[in-house]
Amino acid sequence: MDKSERLRVLGVIKEHIANNTTADAGGIMRVPMSDFTCQQLSAQEQDVLFRNTPLCMGLSSALPEPGTYWSDNETGIPILMVRDGEGRFRAFANVCRHRGSQVAPEGRGSKARFMCPYHAWTYGIDGRLMSINKKNHFGNVCREELSLFELPSAELHGTLWVRPAQGDPIDEAECLGGLEDEMAHWKLADFPFAHTQVIDAGANWKMAIDTFAENYHVSILHAETVGKEMKANVQTCDVFRNNVRFVYPNQKLDLMRFLSLDMERWPYPQIASTLYYLYPNVIMVIDTFGVDLVRIFPLEGSPSKSRTVHTWYVSPQMEPRLKEAGYSYEERVSRFRDVIVDEDYETIAKIQLNAERGIPSEWLLGRNEVALHHIHNALRSGLGRDMLPVEEI
Repeated sequence: MDKSERLRVLGVIKEHIANNTTADAGGIMRVPMSDFTCQQLSAQEQDVLFRNTPLCMGLSSALPEPGTYWSDNETGIPILMVRDGEGRFRAFANVCRHRGSQVAPEGRGSKARFMCPYHAWTYGIDGRLMSINKKNHFGNVCREELSLFELPSAELHGTLWVRPAQGDPIDEAECLGGLEDEMAHWKLADFPFAHTQVIDAGANWKMAIDTFAENYHVSILHAETVGKEMKANVQTCDVFRNNVRFVYPNQKLDLMRFLSLDMERWPYPQIASTLYYLYPNVIMVIDTFGVDLVRIFPLEGSPSKSRTVHTWYVSPQMEPRLKEAGYSYEERVSRFRDVIVDEDYETIAKIQLNAERGIPSEWLLGRNEVALHHIHNALRSGLGRDMLPVEEI
């Protein structure tokens, strides 16, 4: 986000605070509870959204140099991501061409080659089959035809994208939809990988996304935690095709207004958090400490379970200061986890139980929950379902 856009956003927030308003969808939206409980819909989402749609997997620093790899199973397809010898980002199905074992261990690391733990078939960082154990005993096969299956992948302005199913190359516009310049301006490739954690929830994956995409609940559910820092029920909302950007101000913004400082002097990252919904399943939060990338997936083929993979990439400006101050990365991500688990996900797990009982039969999305309106209809559009209307008031 460049300076002119930051000033525009701050101006909108300033007006909202002065007028006691917020982003407005113009009406309410009704979401059937079956969207969170239907097994058939869950299977369709898994196939269309999590197999055949490009997914943002992380930031470039997850693979900091040639020869590094990252193995990830969260999409339901085992994916091996690498930065090859030429520094290119590539992705493969992490599946041996012999008998289907995973060739790379889950996690991150550095390797020149990957040896299948089952029969020791060995692959290079570029996915090529390098050797077959006891080839003279195995039989006459062509190594050149038995490389790992390559998956469509793209590195876009510091973000890493993979489509878990083989097919056409990834289209940058399909992924970022008008956010290209904005993502480039953040220089996301410069944010070092800091920490990652996995959080499971007893609720539909869309419910989990929704907890991040509105701040109407912040002063109530999070009254003793982030509610002390964030201004509730005030936000901007801008749509970029399937994606959304929403900005939440924090309490420090009141000090800027009190001091009557010119907005050009307002320290944007210290007074506002910039959030992006990246279709179909990612929330990216950018603040003064860095980038929190939150990837949310359906779990175990169930509409009532989900998994959140939270990865923190520290701000390159803040990293030396935090290290000098002895700041604990683990403490920060633990605090994030505590708020999500004890407050958000505990609440939506109870909502999920009610949804499965059919009480109520629908959700009401308020006119002040603008991002949720867009997210639910973007997902419906991707699945070829009817759009939910806004009931204008």
